Amino acid sequence: MSHSNLYPQNLSSRYPPDQPCSQGLLTQVLKNTLRLLPQRSQNKGFTLIELLVVIIILGVLSAIALPQMLQIIGRSRESEARSLIGAMNRAQQAYFNEKATFARSAVELEVPVGNEKYYLVFVDSNNDFTQGGLQGAKGIDNATNGTRDYSAAVSYDPIERTYKTVVCRSISQASNYQINRLRSQDTTLGTGRVGGVIGGTNAQCVQSAGVETVEELR
Repeated sequence: MSHSNLYPQNLSSRYPPDQPCSQGLLTQVLKNTLRLLPQRSQNKGFTLIELLVVIIILGVLSAIALPQMLQIIGRSRESEARSLIGAMNRAQQAYFNEKATFARSAVELEVPVGNEKYYLVFVDSNNDFTQGGLQGAKGIDNATNGTRDYSAAVSYDPIERTYKTVVCRSISQASNYQINRLRSQDTTLGTGRVGGVIGGTNAQCVQSAGVETVEELR
């Protein structure tokens, strides 16, 4: 029903401003106004049940999407470790070509470390011709940052006169993706102890140490 039909038309001509309205007219206006109230009450907002359903749906979606988002963020942070130990592997080959042994610190490799945000990156201080060149990248806080520890190695086969490089990554969720025996000793020199990987004449990841092979090059 149109609101224009609820009230008398041309009230200004029938009831000039200087004349009081009759009781009948006031009664009619009041009745028509009360008839409009139910119609206006139909323009409701969301009910409590509807709001609760929306909140529950958003909560379920967040529970599904949040872990995946954190995982993606963590993987992007791991590029810090991958790029540095990759550079160390290449630098170890160049160092061996000149010194006939492997470097025992990041300073010797001339790879700048110590300003990393998510990792401590270092070279095994026991590196030599027999052990090979071992590098490590230990996550500062894997559980919070969503990162995983990395180990790497460079080996040299004197018979074949070839190098082999390998990069290993922790797959041990129970230990917050930490690699055992991987620890930093001197962040200024970039030295430490590296585990989960061996060098020698054939670099390879130690699967029993809870790691997987990420990269392997000959």
